[in-house]
Amino acid sequence: MKKLFYILFLYAGLISCSNSLDVVPVGQLMGGNFPATDDDAIAATNGIYQPNTGISTSLAYMIDLTTETTISGENPNSGGGLLGLLQWDPTNSYVTSVWTALYTGITSANDVIDKLTASKTITESLKIRLIGEAKFLRAYYYFYAVQFWGEIPLVLHNIDGTGTTRAAVDDVYAQIVDDLGGAADNLPDASTYSATDKGRASKGAAYALLSKVYLVWGQTSDTGGTTAKKEKFYKSIEAANSVTGYELEENYVDNWAINNKNGKENIFSTQHTLGQVSDGSGGDHLAHCAFASGFSNTLPHVVISDIKYYDAFDDRDQRKKGTYAKELYNPAGDSIFTFILPRYRKYIDVTNPLASASNRNIDRTILRYAEVLLLKAEATNEYNDGPTSEAYDAINQVRRRAFSHFPITDPSSDDLLEGLDYESFKEKIQEERVFELTYEQNHWLDLVRWRIYVKTLKESGVNAVYKKQNVELKNYRFPIPQSQRNINPVGLWQNWGYDGYDEAKTGANPYAGFE
Repeated sequence: MKKLFYILFLYAGLISCSNSLDVVPVGQLMGGNFPATDDDAIAATNGIYQPNTGISTSLAYMIDLTTETTISGENPNSGGGLLGLLQWDPTNSYVTSVWTALYTGITSANDVIDKLTASKTITESLKIRLIGEAKFLRAYYYFYAVQFWGEIPLVLHNIDGTGTTRAAVDDVYAQIVDDLGGAADNLPDASTYSATDKGRASKGAAYALLSKVYLVWGQTSDTGGTTAKKEKFYKSIEAANSVTGYELEENYVDNWAINNKNGKENIFSTQHTLGQVSDGSGGDHLAHCAFASGFSNTLPHVVISDIKYYDAFDDRDQRKKGTYAKELYNPAGDSIFTFILPRYRKYIDVTNPLASASNRNIDRTILRYAEVLLLKAEATNEYNDGPTSEAYDAINQVRRRAFSHFPITDPSSDDLLEGLDYESFKEKIQEERVFELTYEQNHWLDLVRWRIYVKTLKESGVNAVYKKQNVELKNYRFPIPQSQRNINPVGLWQNWGYDGYDEAKTGANPYAGFE
């Protein structure tokens, strides 16, 4: 493209000079000699978080709505409706907006890293921490981008953004790993942050994301063969073991409680508070979309696709009622309302359900300790070609909490029993991630990295009106937004299948053998 980031700078805003992560834009501050003071540096770094606060819905649409578990109650011809029907194309509004948001964040991170590195006026200890935050966030944004689009522009200094072409997937992952390693070395533990700094990137967040990155990279890249894969799986385990200072909440639903933000299981989340956006709400559309139609059986923007996914939970599993609301107390009528299709309970404020969809102030969970345990179990199974006692212990801690068995270090009758082979344990991990992480923006990414996306949707049995069975191999990636290709058609070639299936034009099918 002629200028990859020209449009993106128009969206880059910084936030208040206070340490708080309340996202209130205060305009462009990166020119001239900025940052000159510690407060300047904090404001600049806060601005890197900003793009993340506006994409909760878009990520849910791209990651949850595009799977077999979720359907849309929106107009079928809208951007979200088309994602739900697996009919997205390069002009889809959500695909475009997520690309813009991610690269806006990357652009801001690049600026902060370069300017703080060169600065002679910022307190050294603060500079080290803020560069660590910037590197974590750059890695976070690139991790979504490489999973969505594969080869992507890899720009680390904004002066290099002109005429950029798509970089190899392995190069992108290598940079992500490098950034997260630097972040882990320089960020503090979350427990050391003051109350106004809660929600910032921390050492634990860097290690948790690093564990996930190594696992996904190992599963999706064939470069270097088995030896390289094993090394990545081993490093995923190491990173997971480095995540310390967190515990599972005894009550699963407390992870989304308004009065328990940044609780003991939370590692990293998008911070949403009332008054954060111009309409006075918290801006988290996950909460709006899950309960947009309120106490009625009119479908909200996103909802479970089939009651069978609710019924798949054991009734004793507290995640069933924590994930879904089949029944919900309606204070307006002082009665219990029953939904034909359960609503996503995680993003309904049951202490104030009538205002939940408009308040939109529940934080979006990104990383929590339960997932770290599941990542460790999965990476251990991959590394050893079968589960070890450490893998069983990790997954069983998650299961024990689910079935309210405490302390979670003690054996339970609901434990996954030893004796499974590699494939059987992998299937249990895949099942457990659905039970544990539904509507947490993981499912499409999981199905893609396991290479079972097409098979899963074709065999889902979801009502054909939602067109889940029409999934194609090209849906293993999203298309490069057409607006970006219009700027740089040579450097940003289109992903396979979205320009037709002519191998002379698009290359050979890169998904041959994927299920």
